[in-house]
Amino acid sequence: MFQFSAMKGLLNDSITQMTMSTNKLTLMKNQVVQGKVLNLFPDQKALIQVGHSKLIAQLEASINTSERYWFRVNGSEKQGLQLKIIKQVERDHFTNQSVAKDLLLMFQQKTSKDNILLASELAKDHIPFTKEQLLTSIEMLKDISKTDITTFIEAVKYVIKQDFPLTENVIKSLIQAKSNIPLANQIDTLLHSIQSMEQPSELVKQLQHSILNLRQTSNDLLSLRPFDLELENGLLIKEASVEIQTVREILGVVSKEEVVGPLVKDQIDSLLYRLNGQPLLQQDIGPTSQMITQVPLFALNNTDLTIQWNGKKLGNGKIDPSFCRILFYLQLPTLKETMVDVQIQNRVMKIIITNNLEVLKPLVSQHTDKLKELLNEMDYYLSSIQVVSFDPTDKQNHSKTQLNITSRNESYTRIDVKV
Repeated sequence: MFQFSAMKGLLNDSITQMTMSTNKLTLMKNQVVQGKVLNLFPDQKALIQVGHSKLIAQLEASINTSERYWFRVNGSEKQGLQLKIIKQVERDHFTNQSVAKDLLLMFQQKTSKDNILLASELAKDHIPFTKEQLLTSIEMLKDISKTDITTFIEAVKYVIKQDFPLTENVIKSLIQAKSNIPLANQIDTLLHSIQSMEQPSELVKQLQHSILNLRQTSNDLLSLRPFDLELENGLLIKEASVEIQTVREILGVVSKEEVVGPLVKDQIDSLLYRLNGQPLLQQDIGPTSQMITQVPLFALNNTDLTIQWNGKKLGNGKIDPSFCRILFYLQLPTLKETMVDVQIQNRVMKIIITNNLEVLKPLVSQHTDKLKELLNEMDYYLSSIQVVSFDPTDKQNHSKTQLNITSRNESYTRIDVKV
């Protein structure tokens, strides 16, 4: 069974996309980068290639064309970027592993397997970094479990690219944001632990009350009738997001101020890191923005509804509803793994539903006209709606699950039809 395949990228790709090289490179003082000399100009200027980017730099020493060097950014002037040569990369050291070892030795660091993996990923993706960022990452790497090393390195790359503070809290938040445990299950586990406490403090009681409010909002979302007003649906999702924010704020206070048992403390911190990590996954790339939201669905055996928005930003920072793309992913009791891809251009909507059960096609056909009417009332035009199957040959789609969503074997056709 190809379980949870569509979810493979929503969280993982959010980090990976921003750690990939881009054609536009911005260098800042004290960053270290490897570059190839393409051409030499008078006054010790040179055309340097870093990844896919090319830039004119002012150098402090003579260099040779077609050679590779490690550079440190000394500053920027009107006549161009200032680069200081740290060391030349030997021609027989061009492999990723050789470059990584070279980099580690350059800063007197151990060439351990994990350190080489970290350094090779930074070098391979041509990510500019400072000496302090490298040393901090290596130090944090010592405390990372073997199962989390790959996720840790991706988080480090993301933090450096996004110019976030490279701190333990930020890294742990990003790692928890990619947890394979359903958010609903994580919240429910904490709730049961709190309810088992003999004499909870008032602040812990407040946390319990906030979680119960979130559960109620989540249940209200599932109680909507088939093809109910989408406005009400959207408001409930927004309300659930507000409730999650409230839970996060109270968790932050409890984590700092309350004395609880080690098990509950660990549950609180893990959930807090996860909720702190989700806002970090918002990406602004030029005029576009990407956001990911997870809404716990407790009534569906603690599964999650994951929503990813991509689109143009308006002046108020929100995504333009006339030009955007929205991905919904969830594991349904009846229809199982389901992804809905909504593409909107100038309020013209195209919907692609990916699911492996043939029973969905006649259901969609039966309700298409009603859906068109509802969308017309909201000033949208539905151009097409398709039902396709997941590609069983796409091994990448069905590997390294990012969310371990479970479902119960009982019918809940209302939410199935509504989605």
